[in-house]
Amino acid sequence: MSMLFRLRPDSGRSLIIRTTRLLICCALLSLSGLIQAADRDPATLTLPEAFARVLSDNPELAMYPYDIRAAEARALQAGFRPNPQVSLEVENIAGNDEFSGTDAMETTLALSQVIEMGGKRSLRGDVGQWRRQTLERDYELARLDALSAAASRYLEVAQTQRLLAFARQVVDFTNVAEKVAQSRFDAGSASRAELSRARTDLMQARLAVSNLTVRLGNAKRRLASLWGETSADFTNVEAELFALAPTPEFASVQLQLEQAPQLQQFMTLERLRQAELDLAIARGRQDIEVGAGIRRVEGTGDTGLVFSFSMPLGVSNRNQGDIRAAREDLAKLDLEEKATRVKVFTELRNAFAQLEQARERVTLLREQILPEAQQALMLIQEGYGDGRFSYLELVEARRQLLSFETEAVAAATDFHQTLITLETLTGQPLTGERQSLYPTDAANDFRSDLRLPTLDSIDGKASLSPQDESQ
Repeated sequence: MSMLFRLRPDSGRSLIIRTTRLLICCALLSLSGLIQAADRDPATLTLPEAFARVLSDNPELAMYPYDIRAAEARALQAGFRPNPQVSLEVENIAGNDEFSGTDAMETTLALSQVIEMGGKRSLRGDVGQWRRQTLERDYELARLDALSAAASRYLEVAQTQRLLAFARQVVDFTNVAEKVAQSRFDAGSASRAELSRARTDLMQARLAVSNLTVRLGNAKRRLASLWGETSADFTNVEAELFALAPTPEFASVQLQLEQAPQLQQFMTLERLRQAELDLAIARGRQDIEVGAGIRRVEGTGDTGLVFSFSMPLGVSNRNQGDIRAAREDLAKLDLEEKATRVKVFTELRNAFAQLEQARERVTLLREQILPEAQQALMLIQEGYGDGRFSYLELVEARRQLLSFETEAVAAATDFHQTLITLETLTGQPLTGERQSLYPTDAANDFRSDLRLPTLDSIDGKASLSPQDESQ
């Protein structure tokens, strides 16, 4: 069963309000905490600031007002009546015999006006207005897409920042590991293979930092490109990746499907197609032309009035082709609406499932896997001193912990990215009150207090002491 929308007079304005509400609510994603300007590093970009810059300076969005004003001008032009015509006709002049000279000249001055039938003028205005409203809808959808892209790219920067921090931890860790392995090799308690492994790990760790540094720069430039910049003028972004907002049940989300911007647009398109059909039918009606004037006969000096009337005979062309085309366009719109509805519903269901899966992954990693990995590292570190575990086992346990931390970041990123998709599809904020997101939140800090031993702590017994994180 198809469902065509009925446009409310304030529907265009309501979409603007909803888009603005998304912006005020952090528009799609709970990524940025609001902080006092005096306490914030000016090189740190917040999500509301990114949104404001996109709406203000996005090159693609900047073109829409020109298109809308052009459509307004076309709608204005469509509402004008045909101009009246003035004609001057001179007969019986410069001939021969009795028509030589100007003695027999007849001069007619007339004014004529085309009268449009079928309400063409009003219907042209309707088509022009609906085309303008269609452009306004497109503009609001483009704004929503731009905000969605900004949230996604902001999220990419936040994720890469976090991964880079992890990678630098790995460098610090493997750097100490390499030095410890060298010390143990020199003392004869470690093999050449162990030393080579430590050196290889260090080189790989440094390469990972280099790759992530390039990746972060690219991500920041992609974000900055949304407001027309080729380079980023910010150093980092503020985000608390692990502040996962609660989400409603799928049934309640499904109810909001009717508010999906992609579906709401069909309300305007339906009215436009209907107006185009009405105009095509009206153009099948023949216009008439009436005129009146005055005629003077020079030979007698007489003056008289003349009247005229003309109308094309609609024998062959009654605009049948355009009428049929307009009907087909209107009928096709129903199928397009059905296809879009199925597409949006499928994407909505898939995104909702992915959202819950991402939440489960984060919960499993933070509450079960990471504590177990931390416990394993602790046991290996404790056993390293009495020779029950090798140094490479210690390094591997720590690296595994960092791997789980990285996976947790990826899972949290998937959650937020999926939330972007859901809120973009519905055009509605789904999470209620937003949670502030700060990198300093304890939920975002998975770093363990367990560290490799310092070189100063290495003695004949290979004793271990926790290394201060600042080292």
